[in-house]
Amino acid sequence: MKTFFYDRTAYKLSNEPVPNCFFMLDDHFDARFSTAHEAYTHRSVLLAEMVCGRIADVEMYAFLIADACKRHAGLEYAGSADTDIERLTHDRQSESGKGAILLRSFLFGYLASCRALLNVAAMALAELYALPLPAVQQRFDNGDFWHELVVNMPNVHRRYHSQRLFFNEVIRWQDEAVNRIPPIALLQGHLSRQGMQLQVIDEPSEKLGSVTREPHLMHWIDALELHTRWKPRLLSLCEKICHDIEVQT
Repeated sequence: MKTFFYDRTAYKLSNEPVPNCFFMLDDHFDARFSTAHEAYTHRSVLLAEMVCGRIADVEMYAFLIADACKRHAGLEYAGSADTDIERLTHDRQSESGKGAILLRSFLFGYLASCRALLNVAAMALAELYALPLPAVQQRFDNGDFWHELVVNMPNVHRRYHSQRLFFNEVIRWQDEAVNRIPPIALLQGHLSRQGMQLQVIDEPSEKLGSVTREPHLMHWIDALELHTRWKPRLLSLCEKICHDIEVQT
């Protein structure tokens, strides 16, 4: 029977397509389970829903960031009088400020969702292959996790280890987000370029003092650039996890 586990995630509420690997996994469940009770209490279905739920959260926050930037990036000037220009300048600053506020909240949510996806993927591997680790150590940023994976399942370890640098990048971004996303007041005081308030620092561990002194020397990127470069790798991770869930079901 079909489990439709992907319909119990944020994909159900959005226009984003469900990644095909989850449909293929549910086709496998369809051939494997005969009753709802059997399916909905099976470890594999629960893991599939958890992984799918986290990538759906990532997509949701990416949409919210894009929507905030689109809605609050500024207004087009359609008049010529000085009073209109003054009003428009105020409106643009107001809209940009709203966008910056929303973007910062959504970006923290985005980074947390990416980290949560990595955590549930590591937990799924530990569960599927019975790695002798307590729950708190079932994480990609834990050296003991990789040690147990290579000792117990060297072939599985080989498939995931190639993504370890990417996992570290995601984890480091969340850990350093408080430094990479400076206060809005700092940008308003130093950076006047249109849209700068909707950007973040693409450099690790920059302290607030150095950003305050020389903000123009930092490498700034649009917040959605992260999603552009991370999404293919996050989807690849989901495909790998779906494969392991299928093999172990």
